[in-house]
Amino acid sequence: MVKKEFMINELKITPLGGVGETGALNCMVYESEKEAIVVDCGTMFPDQEILGFDLIIPDFSYLASIRHKLKALVLTHGHEDHIGATPFLLQKFDMPVYTTPFTMALIKEKLGEIPPASKPSLKTFKAGEKITIGNFEIETIFVNHSIIDAVGLAIATQSGYVLHLTDWKIDKTPLNDKIIDFKKFERLGEKGVVLLLGDSTNASHEGATLSETEVNKKILKICSHHEGRIIIALFSSNIRRVQGLAHIAKKLGRTLALVGRSMRENTIIARQLGELSFDGINVVDIENTNNLPPHKVMVLATGTQGEPRSVLSRMAAGEFRPFQVGPGDLVLFSSKVIPGNEINTGHVVNNLCRRGATVVNESFHDIHASGHAHQKEIKHIFKLTKPKHFIPIHGEYRFLVKHAEFAEKCGIKKKNIFVIENGQNIHLEKGKISLGKTVSVGRDFVDSDGIGDVSDVLVRDRKHLAQTGIVICIIMIDHATGSLVKDPELIPKGFLEEQGNKILFDKAKEAVLAHINELGLETKTDLIQIQEEVRVSLRRFFRKNLDRKPVVIPIIQEV
Repeated sequence: MVKKEFMINELKITPLGGVGETGALNCMVYESEKEAIVVDCGTMFPDQEILGFDLIIPDFSYLASIRHKLKALVLTHGHEDHIGATPFLLQKFDMPVYTTPFTMALIKEKLGEIPPASKPSLKTFKAGEKITIGNFEIETIFVNHSIIDAVGLAIATQSGYVLHLTDWKIDKTPLNDKIIDFKKFERLGEKGVVLLLGDSTNASHEGATLSETEVNKKILKICSHHEGRIIIALFSSNIRRVQGLAHIAKKLGRTLALVGRSMRENTIIARQLGELSFDGINVVDIENTNNLPPHKVMVLATGTQGEPRSVLSRMAAGEFRPFQVGPGDLVLFSSKVIPGNEINTGHVVNNLCRRGATVVNESFHDIHASGHAHQKEIKHIFKLTKPKHFIPIHGEYRFLVKHAEFAEKCGIKKKNIFVIENGQNIHLEKGKISLGKTVSVGRDFVDSDGIGDVSDVLVRDRKHLAQTGIVICIIMIDHATGSLVKDPELIPKGFLEEQGNKILFDKAKEAVLAHINELGLETKTDLIQIQEEVRVSLRRFFRKNLDRKPVVIPIIQEV
């Protein structure tokens, strides 16, 4: 039984990211009267509308307002949408980090690349252990997921346990792994779970997720009938899948090559921790596969989402010199396409097919298993834990709604189910839950080496430039008289090509000249004023003649 002095009376829960969105910015704040912990701190990658940025991270403004209460960051597992923003958080706040061994190894790699403001205390725990952080007493629970060392968290309060369960699945026949800790979930249910916060990614999917063992059997069956080279694309963090594929390579007598930076780094870490073994398997650098017969080669590669500079994308484009894809090669996508990446992935598949390869993905064969629970698994956890209240998290808003509806079907009272969004406070006190005020949340954009120095205005401007293009107008003016020394020069960028549109641009120059000639001497000799007049006249011209409004940049030179 948890000691009373550790039991929290009141708890405020605030999502800073990961609620109402999938695979992005997971970050939850659990706050008692005097202390607070942060659970997960993830990133997301910019989409095609947000140009020129490397990463998007949660806005830490709310954390700054409770800086005096922050006690620790607790990480549930090592996926980027749960740990990617950790180095940026530690640049702003000095706090210890608690997590499991594999996730901690990934964090150390990140902190080596992006050093924190001060050396943080890194505290490792094993799944199933209990951790104490100030007055927070937390049970950690082993769960199956598509990455090793994933855990759920149960925070003790005087009202019962608050169970934070993201991301997870049930795999009764995992590859070289344990089964989710049913007994601990059951014990928590017996003691009393006042609130469960659960992963909504696959809450609308009936049945159960596919087992890794079944995936392995399907891939083995496909590979056994192929005489050429085999290239398998997968997430580098899926260490159990890598192990299963290595066993397939050994069984088929194929030499294994691993390509992609994250693939190499993650497998090195996993082997050092004893989570991955290549015993009895011939592993070579990708260059050395060119000297082997096709039926002796298996390549594991990154790039399942069609990332432009990934190994698989470069192979598909014929730009990966060590290894050229061609006729007779079999490419398996042992992964799911994340929503938003369909176009990029489609380009890669098309290019692979153009090069003569045969492409197989999960749409036609069960060669990928999700790491997120389906309805049958969710129902089982509800049955074990018997939560009084429920909050769906981790998923687009429509997923949250479906999860809430399913929770009601599983016996949770509708009045005890809360669908919230990022920034919305949840208050737990004396066994009751209520909605609090919404705090300001947002996103920070990481631009090269900068963090938090990219404003919403700059993001808006970059979108605008991408959509409308630019017209630079260079004008030389006599300093004394304000008269033009020569005709304006127009340089379009991403707007219209000057070649083929000469008549239009000549008219635009005439419009600028006519407008300047109408101005008084005082305006003509004021650089700021003349810049604005040129900008307005050109914008008006293009809007009237093309119904378009490019960004106009006037450059005024005095002579």
